[in-house]
Amino acid sequence: MDDGSWEGVDGRHCYRLSTIADGETGRTSLLAATNGDAGALQSFFRLDRDAAAVEAEILLRGAELKPAVEQLLGIRLLRHSDPVETIFCFICSANNNLNRIIPMCWRLGTYGEPLEDGLYAFPTIERIAEIEEADLRSHAFGYRAATIPRVAKEIVSRGESWLINLKKANYEEAHGELCSLPGIGPKLADCICLYGLDHSMAVPLDTHIWQAFTRLYHPKWKNKAVTDFRYREATGRFRDRFGDLSGWAHLFLFYENLLRSRKRRPAMSYNDDRMDDASGATI
Repeated sequence: MDDGSWEGVDGRHCYRLSTIADGETGRTSLLAATNGDAGALQSFFRLDRDAAAVEAEILLRGAELKPAVEQLLGIRLLRHSDPVETIFCFICSANNNLNRIIPMCWRLGTYGEPLEDGLYAFPTIERIAEIEEADLRSHAFGYRAATIPRVAKEIVSRGESWLINLKKANYEEAHGELCSLPGIGPKLADCICLYGLDHSMAVPLDTHIWQAFTRLYHPKWKNKAVTDFRYREATGRFRDRFGDLSGWAHLFLFYENLLRSRKRRPAMSYNDDRMDDASGATI
């Protein structure tokens, strides 16, 4: 927001966060306004976990992450309450860039029930399945205009308990089930497992994680393509090292490598028409 605050929605809960500085102590406090309760707020931001304790445990398991952790103290792994929102927002992210992803996600949200101040609860699976491909194409969704309702219809056909059961299943089973959906590859499945299903062993392997992994753990693979074998090998090694904190630990590598990239070169530009012609395949 223009005033430095942050506003967003998780499920049916709206959040507005702003900071308040204490001139006498120099400390900054976080003020949260929400239509939910304290429990929902704590769950979303994982305030039930001591971030300092998590960081200390990550360093016990992998001391090589110390520069990244010290640079980025306080990072938290969010726990979204609505896996439906996570699935379809990540479908929007495939072969895409933030300047296009954000408007797509907001547009999808408008098919849901209005909440307050121009915010919407994300639409249900049934509602998404009803969206016309032509409508999404008219709002620049590209090939995703066909994928989104198709995935929704497939999930509906699997029954209302399917997504709930994925939360209860182990990581490997949930990941495999997600990969059976149209247009969902290993990376998107890991994103959904981590952010939508609370499987903290998931490690979404994007460009930044691959660069960090090859720099720290496997320099012989530097500048190599991410094959299916290398994807499994890299994420498996990371899970072996960090276990149930793999998803949290990977955030430090992601942001540290992102900062490295920004320092050494300007932000990349994308050709929107070229992106729309992409196949939708994911690594």
